[in-house]
Amino acid sequence: MDDKYDKTSGKTATAELDHQPADRSTDAGLGMFERVNDLVGAHPIGTAPAIGGALEQEVDIDRLPGIVGVDRIRFTKEDDRYWRENHGNRHYANPASNYEEYQPAYQYGTDAAHRYQGRTWDDVQGDLERGWDRARGGSSLAWENVKDAVRAAWDRVERALPGDADHDGR
Repeated sequence: MDDKYDKTSGKTATAELDHQPADRSTDAGLGMFERVNDLVGAHPIGTAPAIGGALEQEVDIDRLPGIVGVDRIRFTKEDDRYWRENHGNRHYANPASNYEEYQPAYQYGTDAAHRYQGRTWDDVQGDLERGWDRARGGSSLAWENVKDAVRAAWDRVERALPGDADHDGR
């Protein structure tokens, strides 16, 4: 036991050291993530590696929440028809590649514009580049070859939304 005198209040306080190890399930520090994961459900939401050396978990972009009230934005038959008819006229369309090589890029850009509504292309381009390998499907094209197609699909959706949804002036 250790007695301390508080000069402000003029009282003596007694403190006892707790020699038991911290309980991770109730401790406000390292146990916080476990408690949140227990509340959220069986699928952990992840932890930060800098906190207690916990394991970092990969994020599944398809499972991220999109627009409130919309389950999943899908690349529609109308979108597919539009890009199939207009793809060949685009400056980035490589004559050696067919529309099917670019179709996943148009789908990716369309879905991303809805998912990231209100954010700018510049804000999300890095995320989209990192996610391209998973989104590419059967396309053999690298991000550098499809980036403009993804952006074109993004811009098409953004133009259809009221106002300037991503505040980029387009």
